[in-house]
Amino acid sequence: INNETGTLINDINYKFSDSSGNNYQLFSKFGRVHINNPDTIFMTNVTATIYLTDSSPIKITSEFANYNKIDHETNFFENVKLTHVNHQVTSQNLDLSFKNNIASMYNNIIYKKPGTKLTADRLNIDLITKNSRIFMNKKYEKIKIINNN
Repeated sequence: INNETGTLINDINYKFSDSSGNNYQLFSKFGRVHINNPDTIFMTNVTATIYLTDSSPIKITSEFANYNKIDHETNFFENVKLTHVNHQVTSQNLDLSFKNNIASMYNNIIYKKPGTKLTADRLNIDLITKNSRIFMNKKYEKIKIINNN
């Protein structure tokens, strides 16, 4: 333990379930708990899996994440990749809020599914309904869709 920077932890594994039966697993190769903010862990080489009831798992990977041990809010950043069935989305940031039941991806969104590639500024996913909203930050900019069918 370093009194100025906190504690370094190897091979972190967090799991939790909510009252609806949804499960969240979070793994990290390294983590650091800062001495001034012990509820938040800065993680490196991160993998998360969200198991929602009546849905296929959602897998998230990133180089880094900040994880709050109290409310499970997680901010993934740098080379973020979300995979669900045959859908794949990459970005630089993803904020996961279980309090609001939303995953919000932003900064260089690239969405791919077989035959389609889409680029945009932001993607919001409702974790309850599984509905997604993809949009640009500026109203005059357009989402780019490439259809290879």
